[in-house]
Amino acid sequence: MKSVRGRGDRSGFRRRWLDEDRMLHVLDELPVAMSIIDGKGRIVLCNSATSMIGGASTGTDLQRMMRGANAHHPDGRPFAADDVPTARALRGEVVRGELVALKRDGATERTLHLSAVPLRDTSGTIVGAVLVSIDASELRATDDQLRLMAMLVHELRTPLTTAWGHVQMAKRTLERSGPTSVLAKSLQIAEIQLRRLGRLLQEMQTSIDARAPLFDVTPEPTDLVALVRGVTSRHGQRHVLEFRAPIETLVASVDADRIDEIVENLVANAELYTVPGGAILVTLAQAKPAGDIELQVKDSGIGVPDADRSHLFEPSFRGSNVGERGGTGLGLYISRLIAQRHGGDLRLESTSSTGATFTLVLPGRGHI
Repeated sequence: MKSVRGRGDRSGFRRRWLDEDRMLHVLDELPVAMSIIDGKGRIVLCNSATSMIGGASTGTDLQRMMRGANAHHPDGRPFAADDVPTARALRGEVVRGELVALKRDGATERTLHLSAVPLRDTSGTIVGAVLVSIDASELRATDDQLRLMAMLVHELRTPLTTAWGHVQMAKRTLERSGPTSVLAKSLQIAEIQLRRLGRLLQEMQTSIDARAPLFDVTPEPTDLVALVRGVTSRHGQRHVLEFRAPIETLVASVDADRIDEIVENLVANAELYTVPGGAILVTLAQAKPAGDIELQVKDSGIGVPDADRSHLFEPSFRGSNVGERGGTGLGLYISRLIAQRHGGDLRLESTSSTGATFTLVLPGRGHI
């Protein structure tokens, strides 16, 4: 990044207050827009990001520029002339993180996240200010990364908890010298879940680096009957859980780990929102050869209020009737993304005060 120089660079202000070489080096290294203004609000030094982000350069009267760009709050309220961050800093106020929306005629509106601090001489007199601004879209990108982290943490919790439980079961079996078959099954389930955990950790690294899609899928022929039966076998200790499939095998081209995640989320949700002893029915069917495959999870729980239905698959949304039940509101959002990546969908088919039915639809021939 190269600093922007212009007329007035050799002003008395800069000679008195800046070690020029050092300051230019600092400004050139900053990834944000930074400028120094004199007591009249004119820029005497700025980096190139100031021009790219805010459209200003050396010599610009920032307060006049903001008036010309109709500076206003994000909610539409205009800034008073003496209330813009530059004016406040020149009065001695430290401004932290003020959102300023700018819109020139015919231009796209831009929102800046602006901070400003006054510059004082040795006697304490304000002689200028330092301003730092960031395009608010960059902050939204940071929010997206945080949301991504939350999603991945949510996904990590289920396999980790399952694996830990089965490892503990294996330890207790060893202590009691129980049947070898029970121990083998527990260790097998733990191995599968820990392998899934390793994959998710790898995705966390690659996804945050933005070098790979968040929900990449690797399709391969998979027996969905066996997959769903495997998930349901991990549940049902406190509920009446039944799995029905009209055929013994149903092979589709899917990412087995990803579909396992969806079924796990749906069954775990059904148990979470159904009182112990309540009924949960899981069905898997294909209407015709090569036609769509439908997996349904029907519970007898608290249901989904009508007002919540349109928001149910939004990230971090939790139903208005869930009370103190745990959860992050990310499971359904993640599951639907995975389904759509397979060319399918996840829908809330029916709901009432005594239960809800979720339907996962997958293309019969596999669509990647």
